[in-house]
Amino acid sequence: MRTTSIWLDQCMPGMCIAETLTNRLTAVIVNEGTVLDERIIEKLKYFGYQKIRVYIESDLAIEQRTIEAVKSEYSENLLAMKGVLLDISDGKSLDMPTVMNVSNMMYKRHRNIVGVLACLNQVRESDEYTHSHSLNVAYICLFIAKWMKLNSDILIEVLEAGLLHDVGKCLIPSEILNKPAVLNEQEFAEIKKHPVYGYQILSAESDVKPSTALAALTHHEKMNGKGYPLGVMDNKIHPYGKIVAVADIYDAMTSNRVYHSKSSPFQVFSILEDLAYSSLDPEIVMSFISTLSGYYVGDRVLLSDGRYGRLVFINPRSISRPIVQTENAIINLADIANKELFISEII
Repeated sequence: MRTTSIWLDQCMPGMCIAETLTNRLTAVIVNEGTVLDERIIEKLKYFGYQKIRVYIESDLAIEQRTIEAVKSEYSENLLAMKGVLLDISDGKSLDMPTVMNVSNMMYKRHRNIVGVLACLNQVRESDEYTHSHSLNVAYICLFIAKWMKLNSDILIEVLEAGLLHDVGKCLIPSEILNKPAVLNEQEFAEIKKHPVYGYQILSAESDVKPSTALAALTHHEKMNGKGYPLGVMDNKIHPYGKIVAVADIYDAMTSNRVYHSKSSPFQVFSILEDLAYSSLDPEIVMSFISTLSGYYVGDRVLLSDGRYGRLVFINPRSISRPIVQTENAIINLADIANKELFISEII
């Protein structure tokens, strides 16, 4: 695809960046392939860019890559997956053609991370969480696989595993699934059966890949053997299950739920960093958080002490503790003096 250099003042939302752009500290501001929106253009102006390289595309191609198009597809896919999951709850078989259609539509957006990030967690109602969560986890799995440089066939397989990882929850009573309080021992024991239920549902379908069923079965297993339902360790956990585990935790903790408010991405990065030494695959965790964190460089943030600032640098040794510039100071959150301070919101 051809590229051209263009003045930033002439850039329009929908154009696709043809180079990876960094700040003076070599931190990535925007990755190649990102589709411009007003927010990204303002970010580049803040960092002093005057000209950038963009891909030359037809008007139709640009229109198809806009964030609005991604949001429209997200809503369409959400409705489709809701129908699939409700059918299973009603005792019907898995509608795999619909799942594959949703999967193909999502895969076509794997270059538009900014547009997808604008969609994640946009659904707030508790009864919609299971459906939006499946979609969000699938997108996150897709990006993790992409950032780990896995081949395109695996990208699609991991995406489908993410879409169907919680299909077993369709057999869990809704009063347990949507309970607005801490589950009791019996209720939690029932919830813990959903990976087995999911495996049974998916294994019974001839057009579902065995890897998808195994991902559903193992996405709550832990590297140290303290997960469920099997309690297996490391190499006994399916590779796709390890990817889904990271995506599952990230989306759950950055979403509003009836029993807890969402955490900021950097708060969750901190938790994932800790879990990478015990429960989760460290290679998957670090590939995910090191790449995703770069998309927030240049964004405005709210600190836990009420100050506003702008994220200017990701510390590669402590990704969850970046450098933030406020109106009056440069704050390195990795400094021991700032150990109680954290990013509470990306604005």
